[in-house]
Amino acid sequence: MIADLQTNLVCVSNLLRRRHPDLVLGLESILREHGVPLVEIPGTRDVWCRDYLPVQIDVGRFVQFRYAPDYLSGRYRYLRVDGEIGPTLPQVGRCERSDIVLDGGNVVGWTNRAIVCDKVFAENPGWKPSELIRRLERLLEVERVIVIPTEPGDVLGHSDGVVRFIGPDLVLVNDYRKVDARYRLALRRALAGAGLTMVELPYKPKAAGTRGIPPAFGCYINYLRVDQLVVVPGYDLPEDSEVLERLRQILPDSEVRHLDCAALSGDGGVLNCATWSIRAIGRVEIPRPHRQSHRHRLLDGFGGNCDTDLACHIKGPFPSRFEQCQSTRSITGVGGTLGPRNG
Repeated sequence: MIADLQTNLVCVSNLLRRRHPDLVLGLESILREHGVPLVEIPGTRDVWCRDYLPVQIDVGRFVQFRYAPDYLSGRYRYLRVDGEIGPTLPQVGRCERSDIVLDGGNVVGWTNRAIVCDKVFAENPGWKPSELIRRLERLLEVERVIVIPTEPGDVLGHSDGVVRFIGPDLVLVNDYRKVDARYRLALRRALAGAGLTMVELPYKPKAAGTRGIPPAFGCYINYLRVDQLVVVPGYDLPEDSEVLERLRQILPDSEVRHLDCAALSGDGGVLNCATWSIRAIGRVEIPRPHRQSHRHRLLDGFGGNCDTDLACHIKGPFPSRFEQCQSTRSITGVGGTLGPRNG
């Protein structure tokens, strides 16, 4: 599959500029300095485009997994854009559709390997785990899919908030020593068992917020990488400069930049979650607006009304991931205080 350092184009949801205009201006400026185009995708219902757009396998070839996560239930079920947008984009050539439920944020890949959290098993109960992994290996065209435990309390189950490849056998991971030592041990066992060497980055998650689900604040692993440019989320913490210096040492051939993501992190994710980076060839085309039904046009943006078949009536600000997950908690009966949430 295509690794992030092989990409040369960044796409974001059209909603991101509406919700976080300063962040998009800053990202545009950094990308422009390095000759990387930024394309806004019209007709989206959520800013987290990494999750619902297809995974790139090779130049011009993609796989569109089913975007039907369990955390988008009840009143937020309308955010499930199950393969409606990705295959229609001009940057997408051949796009194979799969019936496997898998968010793009739960695929961290290198050219011959991919890492997923074990939540993929819960979201695909009709598959035997071994058969599901073999199928993913064929679809992603990798030699091995490595399964890691889901971070405790992570209702999304995304590997891109836990680990990132920086080489064929080298990964960056969150430093869980002061957060969850038991999970750190389980994660290290899974990655070491796959022959991977780990380098830890500071991880400073906030405690539970007002709705009981923490933001992605303090998660540096969820950076954006495109070609040799690495854009690291910043939170106005002392660890910001430490992370920048460490990444510049680890990736001496890369340009490592900082972008304030404190506000974005409050919605439950940061840079990798909110971007879709791919390897494009030829002229970059700006996509035409995605054709939507009247119902979806009402929902596109920060508010609107739902049809009765959605069994909800949404008004006011566009829901954050916390609100989406809070809805899931009330439906599924998940109790207790959830742990750190990363993109």
